[in-house]
Amino acid sequence: MKALILYRSYYGNTKQVADFLARQLMSQGHEAMVQDLQQKLPDLATFDLVMVGAPTRMARVTGKATSVVKHLGKKGFAGKPVAVFDTFGPVPVDPEEQAKNRKWFYPGAAGIMHQVAEEQGLRVYPEVLRCEVVAFKGPLKEQQLEKAAAFLKDLLAWLTVK
Repeated sequence: MKALILYRSYYGNTKQVADFLARQLMSQGHEAMVQDLQQKLPDLATFDLVMVGAPTRMARVTGKATSVVKHLGKKGFAGKPVAVFDTFGPVPVDPEEQAKNRKWFYPGAAGIMHQVAEEQGLRVYPEVLRCEVVAFKGPLKEQQLEKAAAFLKDLLAWLTVK
């Protein structure tokens, strides 16, 4: 399988997740290409899977990320699998503060991209990967790359069933 992992990153956290996913795929014998969303898309016909990642910023996703997800369907990727991920946070520790600030983190960039992918009729993986950061500029919170590894394992299992 050949995967294209597209990402947008401002402080390196989303790129770190994208690179990690690529390394995991390659360690399992797959091909993976990682590319910033700001660059021109390669020929999508050569890929079997596309993953798109972006940070959640002020409860939103970057316009480029949603644009690329919409573009996938128009460029013949509609029948192939798509998965989405994001980075978000920092999430307050206090439960009351969490509830008060929930609107800034949920559904997040991944949730928005997932919805756009569904609206485009893409074959989108039903789960999203959300990796939390410790502070506004990062780094990733502990165990987030392990969460990404588990997400990828489940995604690959889903691909073999579908």
